[in-house]
Amino acid sequence: MFSFDLSTAVDANHANNGQHPNLCLMQADLSAIPVRPRSIDKVLCLGVLQHTPDPAAAFRSLTESVRPGGELVIDVYGARLRSLLSWKYALRPFTKRMNRQRLYRVTAAVTPPLVPLSAKLYRLLGATGARLLPIVQYDHLGLSRALNRDWAVLDTFDMYAPEHDHPQTLSTVRQWYQDAGLVDVTVTYGPNGVIARGRRPRSSRGPDTSPR
Repeated sequence: MFSFDLSTAVDANHANNGQHPNLCLMQADLSAIPVRPRSIDKVLCLGVLQHTPDPAAAFRSLTESVRPGGELVIDVYGARLRSLLSWKYALRPFTKRMNRQRLYRVTAAVTPPLVPLSAKLYRLLGATGARLLPIVQYDHLGLSRALNRDWAVLDTFDMYAPEHDHPQTLSTVRQWYQDAGLVDVTVTYGPNGVIARGRRPRSSRGPDTSPR
């Protein structure tokens, strides 16, 4: 199994999973994945593409790693009206330009007091209630109070900090797969936006360089 990230998140991954002998961790760029072309049975990319400067180009780079008969699974934020009319896209033009340390301090100060109210709004109004405040929280997952607070701070920061945030429509993602020549494609909405999967035909042109 190969796992990579451009950031120092690979250090956290190594701390959590580095003991597994079948895991190879790398620090690498999505536009230059350090594996042989068409050599991977299953490529999984979640929570990444929307944060790249060119999600379509990043997707094409992923497809080059998929072996004939292999599968590519992705998710990407969905470009739906209810998603775009959110605090995130209203505030990001300002927050993405803030110094990251300052943004984190503001997030860490503002988020915890709002968590109980956000949880109550979620219980009363569901997902609509959760969107009424400019934070995210996970009380509905049954987390402890402390863990929910920590996750709320981190994910609220993650919502406002990225330089790039490019949501996509179902039709656009479907076109990505079609243009790449993948088959058995399914593209649907899921909890985090658009979820898609597709397979490279076994008869796809180009050498099958996977290990024997």
